[in-house]
Amino acid sequence: MATILVAEDDAHVMRLMSMWLTRSGHNVLEASNGLKAKELIAAGGVDFLVTDINMPHCNGIELAQWLRGEFKSDIPVVMLSARCDQAQIGEQLHRLKVTVHPKPFSPSRLSAEIEQRLMEAKSLTEAGGAE
Repeated sequence: MATILVAEDDAHVMRLMSMWLTRSGHNVLEASNGLKAKELIAAGGVDFLVTDINMPHCNGIELAQWLRGEFKSDIPVVMLSARCDQAQIGEQLHRLKVTVHPKPFSPSRLSAEIEQRLMEAKSLTEAGGAE
């Protein structure tokens, strides 16, 4: 079980993601904007971040830049976007190790990717600890 932070300003999308992730056995934290997401991440215990790109107060791109830069965290990040410039955004976020999913998204596909990325992160942590 992982603790997954869902940062999303659309209440319907938030409920849908929380439901899918909870059914998969994860603890879900919710933030309706990027500033609240920063607070929850800084408090500790977040294993994975799913965030929308367009949010009030601090958008998903700014959140990912803060996470990798100032906060110096390598937790996995998946970003959701309804923007039409996703290819350009994808190139920018690739450097931050962020995967972009278009909206509307497939909850089962998103859940499968989260599980895969959590397994990869766990493997890297275990390999780093074995040295």
